[in-house]
This record gives sequence, C-alpha cells and structure tokens, in this order.
Amino acid sequence: MVLARRTLLATGAAALVSSTTGVARGSATEVAHGSTTGVARGSAAGGARGSEKDWAALDASLDGSVERPGSSGYDAARRLYDPRFDGVRPPAVARCAHAADVAEAVNFARRNGVPVVLRGGGHSYVGASTSASALVLDLRRLAAVGYDAASRTATIGGGARLMEVYERLGARGVSIPSGSCGTVGISGITSGGGIGMASAAHGMTCDAVVGARLVTADGRERVVDAARDPELFWALRGGGGGQFGVVTQWRMRTFPAATTGQFTLAYPWADASAAVAGWQRAITGAGGAWSSFQFIAGADRSLGVRINGFVIGAAPDDQARAIERAIGREPQSVKLSRRPYLDVVHDRTNSLDSRTEIVGSDVFAGPLPERAIAAIMAAVRDRANAGRPGVAKLKQLTGAPARVRTDATAFPWRGSHTLMQWLIMPGAGDAATVRDAYAWIDRGHRAVAPWSVGRYVNYLEPDPAQLARYHGPNLARLRRVRATADPGKLFRSAYAL
Repeated sequence: MVLARRTLLATGAAALVSSTTGVARGSATEVAHGSTTGVARGSAAGGARGSEKDWAALDASLDGSVERPGSSGYDAARRLYDPRFDGVRPPAVARCAHAADVAEAVNFARRNGVPVVLRGGGHSYVGASTSASALVLDLRRLAAVGYDAASRTATIGGGARLMEVYERLGARGVSIPSGSCGTVGISGITSGGGIGMASAAHGMTCDAVVGARLVTADGRERVVDAARDPELFWALRGGGGGQFGVVTQWRMRTFPAATTGQFTLAYPWADASAAVAGWQRAITGAGGAWSSFQFIAGADRSLGVRINGFVIGAAPDDQARAIERAIGREPQSVKLSRRPYLDVVHDRTNSLDSRTEIVGSDVFAGPLPERAIAAIMAAVRDRANAGRPGVAKLKQLTGAPARVRTDATAFPWRGSHTLMQWLIMPGAGDAATVRDAYAWIDRGHRAVAPWSVGRYVNYLEPDPAQLARYHGPNLARLRRVRATADPGKLFRSAYAL
C-alpha cells in the first residue's frame, strides 16, 4: 500500500507541483507578542503554495491523510491544547501514519516551497506548532512504545504523548524521567530538556536519549546517536524543537518504576522568606530527591507557600524532615505518601481538557539572596491584591542534571541551581487577559534580572528577539547545526534559530 501510493505521487504529483527547490525566504511563521492572543491571523510572506491537485496528490500518497479547510477532520487536526490558538487555520495538516509518510510530506513541502511546522502534543505556549501559512505535520499517530529488557531501553514514537509513554512503559515496570502533563508530546519536551519529578535521580528527558530516528529537510530518514551525526544528536537534546528535523522515534534509557515517596509542606505567607531560603539550602545536597517551591497568589486574594517533593524508590519522610530542619520552622501542614510510581504519575498529570496556560521562566545559577526573594514575593503579593491568580514556582535543577557535562547536550544550564516558572492559568484567553498575564511575567523578569542567567526553551514567551536568553552559550553552535541540517529553512518558526 505504501509503495503504491508513493508511486502515484512520483508519477502524478511531480507533473503538478512547481519546480521550486527551496522554501520562500519571506517572513517567518507568524507569532504574536504579549499584546495579542498568540498568533497573528494574516498570512506570512512565502506562505503555502500548491494547487488543489497538488494537495490531493499528497493525500493520495500517504497512508495517513491530508486535512484541508472544509474536510471533516480539519478542525480536530488543527487545534492545539490552548484554545487561544483556535483561530489559526493552516492551509493543510498532514496526519502522518509512519516515518514514510513524514518523508513524503517533507519532500512535497520542499518541492512546492511550502514551509513546515511540527505538531506533537500541541502544547507550545506560543502556538509554535501551528501556522496560517505552513503545512502542519501532525505526528500523533507515531505513538508506538516498545521496551527491550536486555538493554533496558525504550523506543518511543515521535508523536507519543507522555501519558501513553508512562502507561506503556509502566506495564513493564519501568519509566523515563519527564514532565507531569500527560498530553505533552514526547518530542517537544525532550527537544527542550524535560524537567520533572524524576530529574534529580535520573536526569532530564534529554539525558535519557541514546539515539533517534528522524527525517531531515532533504527528505532523508536518518539514525543519529553519539557516533552517527553527533552534532545533530547533540542539538536534538535540549536545543529546542521543530527546527532540526522530524523525530519519528526516540531511543531512551529507562529506570525501574518502583514505589515513589511524595511530600507536601505548606507554610504561612509570613514564613515565606525563611521557607524558601531553607528549601534552597536543602536541595543543594538533596541527592535523588526532587522538589519545587511555590509562591501562590489566589483569585480570592489569598497568599500561600507550598513545597512539593518526590523521592523515587523510597519513603519521603527523611527528605521532608531535612527540608523542615533547613527551614527551621514548623509547617502549617504536612502530607506524606508512598505509592506505586504510575499512580503518582496519574495523579500529577493535568486535565486532558484544553485550557489556556501562560508561562515565562528564569534560570538561577545559585541560591537566591534575600533581596531577590523579597522582589519575587512583592510581585506575587501584588498579583494577589489585584485578585488575579498566579504562581511563581522554583524548580530544582540540582542532582543528576548537574552531573552531566556542559557540552554533552544542547541544554545550556548545567550546574544551575533552580528554574523559575512564572505560571498563570487565567481560565480565558482573550487579548486583555493575555496582555495582563505577560505584563506580570515581565515584571517578574525585571524583579529577578540581576540573578537570572537565562530562560528555559520549553517555556517560550512570544518574543523571538529573546532567543539568545534561551540558548545561552550554545546559540552559535546550534545555529551551525541548523544551517547544516536545514539550509533552506524548510522547518519554519519565528523561534527557529
């Protein structure tokens, strides 16, 4: 079936498509800034080309399908997780069934001068996995997950989502270190790093990668690892997604998914400064335990402090007590549990329903001093006083991620202490709400600017001019890799290097 349909493309579509060999060099995929809802509605220069016959020929060549405006599957295929981007209408969405479909679609796009964006989980906070002028490659059918007990490695389809990965590997008693939102795509989170409750013990998601299969802009299917295409392999692990090629399969190391200890410590706002100072001391030598510290502003004008932590394969009591001792004050409440790893993962995964999430980030090389903590608290307090919810969440970067060589992967913040996630879930995605959220995040950036060394590429904000902040010392090397892997800039995004 694949061969027959591919023959059709070769004999029919070749006569129909234009002879263009590269993509147009016009404007990048549209993106909105903080004053908009996320993505501009107009067409960028160099938008999608090709006649209806061209698109029909592509559809006939795939074992998947091509959804065009008006087709029955178009709306479901084009929508992302965040309804802010529902107004974006791509010229076509190719729902790829396997790697050969990906190669067909990439070759079609290159011949026709059509830019390409990739869609896995569809969780990009800036809508980078859609475009009004590009072919969207929907990879969600590439979701197979396998496990080889001899090597203790997993093969994971490039379109799999985290809950699919966790459940299928969990049935074999193993897992990979990754995030907590079940509908996030494996390729997006891996390409940017991947931080979560197993990070301190087992590293980030990108640290687990031992190989990958991908289709590059020339339509070739490649296998990359430390020995084959090592520069491309380096860039895929932490350099940001959607710009080096289409990963159709990852190969990753796993760890035993045994019982997991979980703890939550709550402190009154009056103790927030002492609590975060003590927590920062505790995580410096936390071993395999991972935790986050949250300053919380409620819509009811409440203020709170919470520490969430996890200990893979052990009880949580010792680590919870160590944090309490470091803080030197008794918490308002303590919750301790020890349960199967997969149960904890299920509890932590966010709702599968779509919703608006607006984020920003700052990375800190070392523990924050009192002046920085006071600035963060002032920003959160003002948010609460305005009756608007928001969270400033410090996430631990110590432990296993810090033991990886700085040049081993493209993740640029090895040896840093914490990552701040500025998070707002407003319940609405209208332009005024989005502007207000990003204004608060900008205030947070200014408050911690003297201590921030950069930002986390998986928490992109709508300002492509800030790309250097996300890639730090790796920016020039990443640009060289991209220029080699995609010289015509087929994979188009305002956030591409």
